[in-house]
Amino acid sequence: MISQTSRPFAEEENYVATSIVAQQSLDKIEMPVHDGHQNPAWKGGAHTHFKNSLKAELHKRVESTVRTRSGPSWDERIDKAKKEFKTKSAAVEGEMKKNLTEAIDRGRSRATSAPIRSASETPNQLAMLQQRKKKMAEMELEYRESLGNLRDKMEKREPLFRLSEVNQAFRMQDERMRQRRRELAQDEHDRWEHLRKVEENAASRPLLIEDSAYRAPKKTPAAPAAPAEGAAAAGSSPDRTTTFGGRMENPKDMKIRQAVSSRWFQQSDWGKQVAEIRYRADHRQKLHEIEYPNKGDRHALTRNRLMHTLPSQIRTVY
Repeated sequence: MISQTSRPFAEEENYVATSIVAQQSLDKIEMPVHDGHQNPAWKGGAHTHFKNSLKAELHKRVESTVRTRSGPSWDERIDKAKKEFKTKSAAVEGEMKKNLTEAIDRGRSRATSAPIRSASETPNQLAMLQQRKKKMAEMELEYRESLGNLRDKMEKREPLFRLSEVNQAFRMQDERMRQRRRELAQDEHDRWEHLRKVEENAASRPLLIEDSAYRAPKKTPAAPAAPAEGAAAAGSSPDRTTTFGGRMENPKDMKIRQAVSSRWFQQSDWGKQVAEIRYRADHRQKLHEIEYPNKGDRHALTRNRLMHTLPSQIRTVY
C-alpha cells in the first residue's frame, strides 16, 4: 500500500489497484454451463456468482460444524442400526442353518431297521414269564410277613398317655379348681368382713354436725415409767389460755382483749354491735337441736349392699 506522504493522489491509486485484484479473483471463478450455454442463475454477473459460491461454502461449513458437534442425524443413525441388525441376523441365521443341517445329517446316518435275529438267539419268553411270576410270589409273601409284623407292633406298642395318668391329671385339675374356689371364697369373705367393720365404725362415730371437735383416738405406744415428783414439778409449766382455734395466747391477743374490755369500746356503737352479735351466737339454737325432716335410714343403702341385696330391691330413702 502506498503511503499518503510519498506521492499525491495515493487514495485513487489504491482504489484502482483493489478493483483490479477483485476483478482478477472473479475471473478465476468457473461459470457453470447448462446445455452448452451459461446457467440462467449466473446471468447476473461475477458478483452474483461470488455471492452464490460464498453461500454454498457457508452451508457446507455449517453442515460440517453441526455434524461435528451434534453427531450424525436420525436417518443416518437408523441406517447404521439397520445395517448392524442385518449383519447380526445373517450371522444367527447362518448358525441356525448349520445346526439344522448337522442334525439332519446325524439323523440320516443312524440305522432305520433292525437286523434279522435267528431262532437260536431268540430268548425263551415262557421261562422269563415263569421266573417273573416266581419273583412276584416271593415279594408278595415277604410283604405279607412285614405287614403282619407291623400290625402286631402297632397293637402291642406303648401308648403315649396311660389311662391312669390321664385320670390323675384330671383329678389334679379338679383339686386345683376346688382349692382356687376356696381361696376366692375366703378372700371374698374377708373383704365383706372388712367392709362391715368399716360400716360399723362409720355408724358408731358421731357426726360432724353433732361434735365438730371430735377426733378419732390415736394409737399411742405404752407410756414410759412415771418420773419422780420433783422432776415433774420442775418440768411443769403454767397452763396458758388457748384461743383462736386452740393456739396459745400471745401478747397481741392480750392487748386486744384489754382494749375490747375497756369502757370506751363497750359504750361505742361498734362495741354494742359486737356484743349483740356475740349474744346471738351464744344463745342461738344448736345445730343438733334443730329438727330436720325425716330422711329415713341413712345407712340402708350401704347395709343392703353389704348383705348382697340388689339396689333395685332397696326402699327409697328420700
